[in-house]
Amino acid sequence: LAVNISSPNTPGLRNLQSKGELEELLGRLNEVRARRGTPPLLVKIAPDLTDTELDDMAAIFLKLKIDGVIVSNTTVTRPHLRSGHAGETGGLSGKPLCSLSTRMLARLYLKVGGRIPLIGVGGIDSAGSAFSRIEAGASLLQLYSALVFKGPSLIAAILDGLAERMAASGLASLEEAVGCKAKSYQNGAGI
Repeated sequence: LAVNISSPNTPGLRNLQSKGELEELLGRLNEVRARRGTPPLLVKIAPDLTDTELDDMAAIFLKLKIDGVIVSNTTVTRPHLRSGHAGETGGLSGKPLCSLSTRMLARLYLKVGGRIPLIGVGGIDSAGSAFSRIEAGASLLQLYSALVFKGPSLIAAILDGLAERMAASGLASLEEAVGCKAKSYQNGAGI
């Protein structure tokens, strides 16, 4: 069960990311899961969170034993977008989201210390961007925009590229790379 509390296109939805509202929402969902079965509960967060907001969220995710976090939804910021679309409203996805989403992923990974699986999403369009998400802390990946533009053969290209990167790095599994560069990526270094 994925709970999206971060879409910028739904008025008021991002308010659910505040400490009190988030804890109440996830607490109630856990109560329902306890009564009706326990499907995994994933929470999708925004890439535009402050340190305080992320600290609060990480504490709530750990306290309530959330099964995973999807990092991240679209952004409302456009600091590096230079096209005529820079002034438009709504969520920005794809390649322009890559750096911001990777930094948020690394920041959350450092706060939860690998105790919660993180799903990296936002601007993944190659083996390189997929591997950087793993290095930032993702144990799973999700992509959409790149599939629209590059087609389903992109999946095989990413898998082949990840295998090549593993071999070049001497890794026995991708799990060994999860979070290995989170400290540098949290501030945008090397992304």
